[in-house]
Amino acid sequence: MEQRIGWPASIVALGFLALVGLMFWRATENMDNFDKIWVVAGPIVGVVVGAIPGFFFAQSARRDQKEAHQRAEAYAAALPDAQMPAAMEMLQRIKGTVQP
Repeated sequence: MEQRIGWPASIVALGFLALVGLMFWRATENMDNFDKIWVVAGPIVGVVVGAIPGFFFAQSARRDQKEAHQRAEAYAAALPDAQMPAAMEMLQRIKGTVQP
């Protein structure tokens, strides 16, 4: 499977980081009010820093889940019909819908 992250997402992430860097560079030229600027911009920086890796990790998790689903379908297709009821019962136990 393809393991690349799309270039539009990477461009947006770099754009956010550049915007935050530009804000701090312009706002702290004389360093007189850095504490006031950090109080206002700190939550924004926290959201940006948290959202960017969160997006990439979620995208990777979705891709892994899709691959696992495809492998499960391939395994189910290769399973002989005589074993299907036992496999379905095992799956229901794992999900918690049937008690042993």
